Amino acid sequence: MMDSTTFRMQRPDRYVRLADLLPLIPENDWVWSILEVDGVGVMPNGMGVQAFEGQVRASPTGYVLGWSELKAFAADLEQNHWLTVVAVGSQDDLVGDELDAEDFSRCLVVLEAFDSGSWTVAARPGEPARHDIVAAARARYGGD
Repeated sequence: MMDSTTFRMQRPDRYVRLADLLPLIPENDWVWSILEVDGVGVMPNGMGVQAFEGQVRASPTGYVLGWSELKAFAADLEQNHWLTVVAVGSQDDLVGDELDAEDFSRCLVVLEAFDSGSWTVAARPGEPARHDIVAAARARYGGD
């Protein structure tokens, strides 16, 4: 079972972007995957938004990238309407059938944006660095 918090994306002072959440996560060597994306901004490898969204949907394990690539993507993502990003310990933990069924039990971290309205930040408890991600999100953004 993952620990999680959900909070509003639209803040009185600003819109909370993926780039705002990543500083809550320590530097890591995890395997990250974008499972769903609908947004505005510069996409990886100079792809157009629709082409990138199509590439993400076409792969059962999403668009796989490392930590530095995820940070670069987040910096270039101006706004996200829908977004699901997961982290796993190894590429073998990205199992397409499970991810398609939204079974994130192998994931270390799950970041989900819903309809430009809210974020859910979830992490597997057990290691302090992972669990602190949820606590840090609650401290910064409130939530349940």
